[in-house]
Amino acid sequence: MNGSWSRIIGAVGGAAAAVAFLAAGTALARVTGPCANCHTMHNSQDGGPVAAGGPYAYLTTDDCVGCHTNPSGGETVLDLGGGTLVPVVNTAAPPVTPLAAGNFYWVRGGNDTKGHNCLTVPGITQDQFLAKAPGTSRGGPQCMACHGRISNCESCHTPRHHADDSGSGPVGEAGGWYRFLNSSAHGQSDTGVIGIEDADWEHTVSAADHNEYRGTTNAYGIDDNSMSNYCGGCHDQFHGILWTDGSNPDNHSPWFLHPTHLALADTDPGKEYHFYNTANGTAPGPYNPLVPVARDPGRLAGMTGPDAQVYVAAGEAQGDQVMCLSCHRAHGSPYDDMLRWDYQACDAGSPSADCGCFVCHTSKD
Repeated sequence: MNGSWSRIIGAVGGAAAAVAFLAAGTALARVTGPCANCHTMHNSQDGGPVAAGGPYAYLTTDDCVGCHTNPSGGETVLDLGGGTLVPVVNTAAPPVTPLAAGNFYWVRGGNDTKGHNCLTVPGITQDQFLAKAPGTSRGGPQCMACHGRISNCESCHTPRHHADDSGSGPVGEAGGWYRFLNSSAHGQSDTGVIGIEDADWEHTVSAADHNEYRGTTNAYGIDDNSMSNYCGGCHDQFHGILWTDGSNPDNHSPWFLHPTHLALADTDPGKEYHFYNTANGTAPGPYNPLVPVARDPGRLAGMTGPDAQVYVAAGEAQGDQVMCLSCHRAHGSPYDDMLRWDYQACDAGSPSADCGCFVCHTSKD
């Protein structure tokens, strides 16, 4: 066991060992309880350090990775007692139930194709294949300091554990943004992500139990609080691309890049996307959390929780949209390119419940 993992074990202590399933407690909307659970004023007590390896920023007793790591197993929710549950994104063993964004377990094991290389996670190094984020057009040393690597968790998140996200609807700036998704390097109000947070981070998931993500009213715009446009901050050439003549790629056929933030809706029921997750080929099926969609911003604003139905309306208005997370998990997955399923096992014409491609491309299964 290397020194980094020893530090994490020492910092998290017995709480990490007390792995428990969600039945043991209830996820809190914001952090409550004794301040000493998370903070130390001088990192000194009884002649020794309170936080091994500290002190840490914000006077915390550990860093992001230490608090969201299970150093002894594969469970992805830790019970700290008193009903306080902590989501885990980095496990010592294969995650029993990966949460919504996946887990760093696989990329930490040395496979750079299976996750984002967050350099503060012990065991993760700079990607051996990539010198910068794939699909980025950013240039210059100032931009590449972030867009060339994920230096730490705050490259993507701005922790606001005391923000009140207890409302029943979408979480925005007042609640600390959806999953704290607003990079510390760019803290503007138009770059944060809006969404509805599943209470247990999708530890349990079903058609009516999942996250909800904000789509966009401008598929090729930027900085509009939508999920794919946030991903496009580093991967802009994979999303929001215009052709060299300045025209919208919607007007081109065939596609050269998979579309994102375009509505599934189509007036022609002969088009496969018209019947998302269909069971009978004549009507859309229920929401499939294996292939999540982004909601039209106007409709999301009126939602108070996850919806079990996918809306495929004629035209763009109110129709649910394809987004980056429809196919990828942000932290990592057991599949190449951080995909949500094994793309190599997708076989056109052969029914497969595990191939997410067929959830939208219904006529190909």
